[in-house]
Amino acid sequence: MICHLSFGHFSLVIALVLGLVDWVAVARRQKRLEYVFKPATLVAVLVGAWLLARGPHDAWQARFFLPGLAFSLAGDVFLMLPGGRFFLPGLVSFLVGHLCYIAGLNPTLPPWPALAILVVVAVIGVTLYRAIAAGLRRQGQTEMLIPVALYSVVLSLMLFSAWATLFRPEWTPLRRGLVIVGASLFFGSDAMLAWDRFVASSFWLHLLVIVTYHLGQVALAASIALW
Repeated sequence: MICHLSFGHFSLVIALVLGLVDWVAVARRQKRLEYVFKPATLVAVLVGAWLLARGPHDAWQARFFLPGLAFSLAGDVFLMLPGGRFFLPGLVSFLVGHLCYIAGLNPTLPPWPALAILVVVAVIGVTLYRAIAAGLRRQGQTEMLIPVALYSVVLSLMLFSAWATLFRPEWTPLRRGLVIVGASLFFGSDAMLAWDRFVASSFWLHLLVIVTYHLGQVALAASIALW
């Protein structure tokens, strides 16, 4: 078991190294390197999660997080293709991935006290969506309003599900911290991606999107193991 866990952790370290190379490629606008290291990073995260699931782990969570990571990998490939023609398939892939994360974080209904967190997340989600929707209208992409709204709801529920573990006594503090940090970084990454595409484009924002995304996925994968 210890060996399997060690290999899983090592794979996540490799993912961080690959991610670092991808961040440098993004910063230097080296598209060829991005095409290699962006998906390679998620492959390493997926392998690491699978290896962690070979040792002591949360079986329910792993059952859904592994396909969630696989759909994220598919979304990565769609979104990095040139021309932006595959944005909608990428959006759908990540939406399904978030649904997997939501299922993995909710073996039972969220505890009632967690509903206070849902209110806060809803306010943040609605505020962000209104700004993004205004950007979509300015760009004449009104056909994307409903898909982006649906994605925003699912993304917000994923964030809420992670924070709701604060009220799940079966979660250890370390696992709870990993999943909350991971989900928050993922939420922030997607919010910045939408802002960059539809509200105000920024080179540094584009770089932050990929950094927070990779760190978030690594943290979510690491939370599968029973620490």
